[in-house]
Amino acid sequence: MRKFLFGLSVALFLGVGFTSCLDDDQESTPMRYLEMGIVKMGDTDEIRVFTDSELLLELDSYPTGFDYEEDQRVMIQYSVSKLNQESEDYDYLVDVSSVQEVRLKDVIELNEENRDTIGDDQIYINEVWVSGDFLNVDFYFYGDGEVHYINVVKDPEEQTDDPSKVYLQVRHDARDDDMLERYRGIMSFKLAPLQVADLDEIELIFKNQGFYAMPYSQIEVDYEYGEEEE
Repeated sequence: MRKFLFGLSVALFLGVGFTSCLDDDQESTPMRYLEMGIVKMGDTDEIRVFTDSELLLELDSYPTGFDYEEDQRVMIQYSVSKLNQESEDYDYLVDVSSVQEVRLKDVIELNEENRDTIGDDQIYINEVWVSGDFLNVDFYFYGDGEVHYINVVKDPEEQTDDPSKVYLQVRHDARDDDMLERYRGIMSFKLAPLQVADLDEIELIFKNQGFYAMPYSQIEVDYEYGEEEE
């Protein structure tokens, strides 16, 4: 079954979006889309991206100077060159106007060894959302050029008897950096290991911890992973 394009919420809150505009001749320009996905190189080194909306895009044109690697997570802004109706190799041929790597990590389970070293410095959470099998976190923090560590952790002591609710935390290790400049970033975390047998959906809950700078008591997002019926 061929899949069709649709927009993602990430496009909305980043303000880039999939919007069209008119040039000086009042002719419409191609619709632009912003999506995250995983790089999947073709058999003869074609650069493809499998998006969180389950589209396989082959890149026809793209910015130079970016090194694409297999299984790398990226965010791309693109317009569609053509629909591939000749084969099942990919869904759309696209022209990419911008690309950036999105750091992809595993969710860490806290234990006696890492509990006191994972970091609990202040972090500002702009948005948390799920796309595909990934949890995405848009955040910012203050620093002075040092490398900071951002992780999502699962604390066994915070879990309840309800397997459909998984309690997580976004943790920040500033590594004693001075809070002078504001830095913003987006990271993704693998959700497949959190799937619960006999359930096709779980709720991910982020309670407001003392190190969060956010005005709400908790964030709740749904992660659906069951197979859809055709």
